[in-house]
Amino acid sequence: MRGLFGNEYALERAVDEIKKMDKAPEFAVLDRRNLKVVLSKNDLETKMLVRNIITIAHGFVESDAPLGAFDKKKAEQKAKKLKAEEEKRKRERAKARH
Repeated sequence: MRGLFGNEYALERAVDEIKKMDKAPEFAVLDRRNLKVVLSKNDLETKMLVRNIITIAHGFVESDAPLGAFDKKKAEQKAKKLKAEEEKRKRERAKARH
């Protein structure tokens, strides 16, 4: 799960709250405004708690997808869009020749 925050203070508040949890999940601060939290697939309670912590700290839950799946999905969409644009250009070239 990834969290996006508007400022560093909000990120620090969320990190502090996650550290206070009984069973704190593994997390990493990616940069000044992004937080990555690694959760087990079965633990729905912890997942909802982390979502609430991020939301209360004025953050935004960016992705619930397993790590790597979000980037993979974006790459697939981009490739599909590029392919469609390329086919459109080919049709336009063929049309211009006739």
